[in-house]
Amino acid sequence: MTWSGNHVALRGLLPTQMDAVAPAAANAGGSGASIFQTLGWLLALTIVGFVAVYAFRRWWMRINVDAPFGFTLSDLREMLEAGDITDLEFRAAREAMIAQVKKQASARGQLEKYTRQKGSNT
Repeated sequence: MTWSGNHVALRGLLPTQMDAVAPAAANAGGSGASIFQTLGWLLALTIVGFVAVYAFRRWWMRINVDAPFGFTLSDLREMLEAGDITDLEFRAAREAMIAQVKKQASARGQLEKYTRQKGSNT
């Protein structure tokens, strides 16, 4: 302990700023364990981020796929029976629905054909 004026400086009991900096500086050029630990945390954070994005995309696509677009054929039949639409409107809507289903089936078939060809090339 040293006396300085009216108070006692407890230099031996309290660490100075240099005492805290010196061990950190000495370990900075050491084994590099802190670098690997930091890289490990970054890798873990990246993986968690990818999982979160994947889960959000699946949730988002499920919501958008489940939402009905337009009318179903049953809805159109009910509207025809209730007199909300004419027979001519019913036929036109039915033909449009059939054409859309054929278009989607054709696109799905093309996609399956492409994936089969790509899978056989690997």
